[in-house]
Amino acid sequence: MGNFANFKGRASRSEYWRFYGITIVIAGIINVLSALFMNTALSSVFGLISMAYNVAILLPSIGLGVRRFHDVGKSGWMLLISLIPFGIIYVIYLLAQKGDEGDNQYGSPVSYETITAEEAARTGLKETPSEDMDRKFMFACIGIVIFEVILMGIVA
Repeated sequence: MGNFANFKGRASRSEYWRFYGITIVIAGIINVLSALFMNTALSSVFGLISMAYNVAILLPSIGLGVRRFHDVGKSGWMLLISLIPFGIIYVIYLLAQKGDEGDNQYGSPVSYETITAEEAARTGLKETPSEDMDRKFMFACIGIVIFEVILMGIVA
């Protein structure tokens, strides 16, 4: 959250998909509760909570998206492609790409100390996510969005 309004620099694929995963789970819970209490006073309350939550995460989401595009060597303005019909497919493709290995025009790659499973067990620190873990998390996020869309269609 320290970078919530930062539009400079780079954001790793892991950072992006973890933030996105948390936000869609929270939004999904709010939306499902709103749909379950449809046509009641609680529906309005959940609608207001949903709107407030969406406003609260708007700037951090855009900032993180811009930094994620910087990580793959693209301008943050490329996020606007998602406004074009089917442009979201290309945007998701770019967000899923591995970041540039070295420095690019937007700065140095986001790096962290790699902690293996063995080191994590020995020191008690958290293991560094592997590319495979990042990929699984990304697919889980996309799956959650698809599930929520289907669920909202059934409930509505």
